[in-house]
Amino acid sequence: MKAGFATGKYTAAAIRARPRERSVMVSQLLLGEPVRISESVGKFHKVVRAEDGLEGFVRIDQLLPVSQQVFTHQTEAPAFALELFASMMSDRFGMPVTFGARLPAYDGIQARHGEERFVYSGQAVLSADLRPDAELMIRLARKWLHVPELSGGRTPTGIAGSALVQLLTRMVGVRLPYSIEDISRQGRPVDFMVQCQEGDLAFFGDDRGRITHLGILLTGGTVLHVSERVRIDGIDHFGIFNHTYRRYTHRLRVVKRFFPDRSDHGLSLEKRQSEVVRDAKQMFIF
Repeated sequence: MKAGFATGKYTAAAIRARPRERSVMVSQLLLGEPVRISESVGKFHKVVRAEDGLEGFVRIDQLLPVSQQVFTHQTEAPAFALELFASMMSDRFGMPVTFGARLPAYDGIQARHGEERFVYSGQAVLSADLRPDAELMIRLARKWLHVPELSGGRTPTGIAGSALVQLLTRMVGVRLPYSIEDISRQGRPVDFMVQCQEGDLAFFGDDRGRITHLGILLTGGTVLHVSERVRIDGIDHFGIFNHTYRRYTHRLRVVKRFFPDRSDHGLSLEKRQSEVVRDAKQMFIF
């Protein structure tokens, strides 16, 4: 097979940088996620993920060939699984389903995956029902607390920071690219801490000025992010304060907004559980 369309066949498949089993896993392809196949290399297909254009190599046996019609539907109007873990059962076998998986031909009860018809047992949302909702995104995000960090991971057994944000925003109708740096180029800038609101994305950088980390702003001067695990830490205009290590771990660079402005007052990010500068409300982020 030289070119064509496919979706993720199983719960999650490794997308690798090179067509080798031991190559770096750059991401994962979830069940039902659509890809374009550009070429075959041994036991691997080179694919482009439809959602964000990410390229890599996936084992051929981890992909389900589909028509262009199915590919288009799974790209533009899929049904998404909302449970961290659930299952779908056919008459012959069951399959684990994780958060963000795309349920093929889902009618509210059943999904058709390949030649099998499955009953899905968890919560799901149709594309037509997605609405920009920061509060819902944060409720979904809290389900992920204590999931371990995994480079390239996109499931509740291990998750990368950019992958978590991309999955969560997609469930509320906001499409983002995969890399942290690309995400940071989108959205509307928030210049002052007093203007921040729950659901804004905060971006953090290294000493060279590169954007290397991100998190979701919560109330009470806190941020949800992935560092060793999915966690909530304190934040102010300096950056993230890790209460376990009793020090700053990430330096704040910019805050971006991807949801409508709220009419109430912004977050007060100086209410962190440590003694720091208390006049941060009107500090310019940069």
